[in-house]
Amino acid sequence: MPRSISRSVNYAKRVHLIREKNHQKIEEIKMVLEQESHLFIVILGAVIGSILSIFIAYHLKPNLFEYAMLSAIPFALSYSLRKVYIHTLVHSQE
Repeated sequence: MPRSISRSVNYAKRVHLIREKNHQKIEEIKMVLEQESHLFIVILGAVIGSILSIFIAYHLKPNLFEYAMLSAIPFALSYSLRKVYIHTLVHSQE
């Protein structure tokens, strides 16, 4: 009985070390990808966000505050699309 317990403890230690190395590797890849610009993805998100903003603004009554709020959509969409792209790149290499 004690032998099987020691084996399971050693197995748990090995699994923990492997997971720790994988997590460290993923964080390293993520940090490198965060430093890159990903210009195509950012421009694509901004264009899609601009089209969406124009579509929404067309259906609203003229109001400066609403137009100012709609101007944030392209920035938010390009940022979130970039984050999704980085997340996909990191987890596709697992």
